[in-house]
Amino acid sequence: MLLQIISAFIATAAFSILFYLPKKYIIHSGMTGSLGWFIYLISQEILDDKVLSTLTATLLVALASHILARIYKTPVTMFLIPGVIPFVPGAGMYQIVTGIVEGNVERTSFYFFETLQIAGSIALGIFIIDTFFRRKGKGQDYNCTVIDADTDKLS
Repeated sequence: MLLQIISAFIATAAFSILFYLPKKYIIHSGMTGSLGWFIYLISQEILDDKVLSTLTATLLVALASHILARIYKTPVTMFLIPGVIPFVPGAGMYQIVTGIVEGNVERTSFYFFETLQIAGSIALGIFIIDTFFRRKGKGQDYNCTVIDADTDKLS
């Protein structure tokens, strides 16, 4: 387990370098990815479900990314994109292509839907936390105004 967490840190930090993250944030980004992978492994032990474990870990990574972005006054994507790299279902995509090449429809459909669910849980986790932080702002008015087409006035 420790080896996987260290590997997640290295992978996240390496991707941060490829992403041209400033050097002073690479360690923070690596910690975000490794913490997310730790939560993923714990969730996998408890829930025994890849999709829910990915959602749980993505929620934590997105939350940590928003907090770090506010602390360091940087865009959230500087920590978020590298932080979710350990969850990207690359092995599932490989299995899909292998199943297509071998002509194994059952294997291909299984990995296709699992990969789609994992990718969806990553997107959902990011969306939930992002929505929370956008709605948290004070003094924001979320009422919609409607323009009357006949009079061109706001109602």
